[in-house]
Amino acid sequence: MIEEVSDRLRGLIESKKRFLITTHIDPDGDALGSVFSLSIAFENSGKEVVVYLKDRVPYRYQFLPKPSLVVHGLPDGTFDAIFVLDAGNLFRVGDGYERLREMGTIVNIDHHKTNEMFGLINIVDEKASSTAELIYKIFRNLSIPINREMAINIYTGVMTDTGSFRYENTNSEAFLICEEMVRLGVNPSYVGRMVYENHPVERLRLMAMVFSTLENIINGKIAMVHVTEEMLKKANSSKEYTDGFVEQLKETGSLDVAVLLREISKNKYKVSMRSKGNVDVADICSVFGGGGHKNAAGCVIEGTLEEVRQKLKKEFLKIR
Repeated sequence: MIEEVSDRLRGLIESKKRFLITTHIDPDGDALGSVFSLSIAFENSGKEVVVYLKDRVPYRYQFLPKPSLVVHGLPDGTFDAIFVLDAGNLFRVGDGYERLREMGTIVNIDHHKTNEMFGLINIVDEKASSTAELIYKIFRNLSIPINREMAINIYTGVMTDTGSFRYENTNSEAFLICEEMVRLGVNPSYVGRMVYENHPVERLRLMAMVFSTLENIINGKIAMVHVTEEMLKKANSSKEYTDGFVEQLKETGSLDVAVLLREISKNKYKVSMRSKGNVDVADICSVFGGGGHKNAAGCVIEGTLEEVRQKLKKEFLKIR
């Protein structure tokens, strides 16, 4: 995949000067690690780089080395190229995504099977463990040197998107890349501690509330929990504190699918799904305009909490 477009990508990077790099809303470790490593690489080669993140960097990823300029509002003007990373479709970038096509040549780099191939250059490989894996391969293919700051970001992207090498998207390249990143100076213990053992007490209070809403359906094979704006206020928490809840729910041995519903506004819920084995949650989420991977996907559904539950139950009944 990368080899097929490497000449075009090399020509674009070497001949152009001003780049915008962005990713999806509610960025995770793979999204941030990919964006930050690519932007640092460009800065190191003398490029002008602006990183646009619709949302703030979550507390568990504050330790990641960052480029010089990270903004949370889409900048004015045009760019020689716009790199959209880890986003299956353009609207996942958030506010202002409609303007992106007018702002410069779009390079789409992603590993979701539901990617809509919206770039002039598309580097999309659903067999890759992560977008960070693809960024690493671009660096090696184009002979871009990787320093320690870039290595920390790449390692974090691969590690988090494979669930610390537990998910089915874990491949041999994931281990080989992380081994190389360790040789470049990454401390696995430090990264693991910052990502998984650095939670505020408010998150634990919120977790207790969320897991108390547990509902089992389809003979106990599917579990659903939810979080509302009122619960966030009561626990003095924010939406980023829910990161990881659905993965923890999936750890229940009898489950096939874990579902987290998070209220994002009145009568609108963000749905996060994780599955084990052969249940393809990306197909389910695509019914509601979302997408992702076979075992990890998401979407947004409008309606009251009960209406959203019923819409999901209807789809789950089809896969019994």
